[in-house]
Amino acid sequence: MDRIRLGILGGMGPEATEIFYKKIIAHTLVEKDQDHIDILIYSHAGIPDRTGYLLEGRQDELWDVLRGDVELLKAAGIGYLVIPCNTTHYFAEGFNSLMDGKFINMIEETAAYVNERHIKRVGILATDGTMKNDMYGKALRSLGIEAVYPSPEGQKNVMSIIYEEIKAGEKGDRHKFNGVIKELEEKKCEACILACTELSVFSMNHMLNGAYYIDALDVAAKVSIEKCGGIYQV
Repeated sequence: MDRIRLGILGGMGPEATEIFYKKIIAHTLVEKDQDHIDILIYSHAGIPDRTGYLLEGRQDELWDVLRGDVELLKAAGIGYLVIPCNTTHYFAEGFNSLMDGKFINMIEETAAYVNERHIKRVGILATDGTMKNDMYGKALRSLGIEAVYPSPEGQKNVMSIIYEEIKAGEKGDRHKFNGVIKELEEKKCEACILACTELSVFSMNHMLNGAYYIDALDVAAKVSIEKCGGIYQV
């Protein structure tokens, strides 16, 4: 029987890629090794900073690198592609075209999950690149859901947690994070999307739980398992 091989283009950052792989393993219902899905991981840590290149207008240069990476994974025989980096979804249409429709779009899948929970107003914690291109906002509004971003000061704290702390190998400042969450709660957000994979790392570091937090990596892991023939378990 042919098995579908999942391709993970990671390294953005490496720790987030590791956590994503662990989520797939942990949430696949198995009795033996062969019940896990087949995965090929390319942790390309040398990819230029996505937010920096997008904000500097260097999209074409970044796309050239990403396209080459996808072609490499395709040559290795992947059936589906998933990228545990929200900001790279700026190129979602290009990825989907390269994969002939077999690209797992983490942003669209997360928006669909929010919709399934009947949430109508949700906060977004993301990089400046994701936020300024309104990637989640577009996906959410297409489903009738209002997307709420932090204030400029709150966004500075989000970026500080992502770049100055998590990407630097630190655990992340919980007080700083809680301040942004309080702001979103005051804006009547029913939930908050962790829309940067470094915040997924933060979540693991601090063992965030509760229905208020929606981790895009969790959604991507579920879809990846199911698309590639595995059985998802909570």
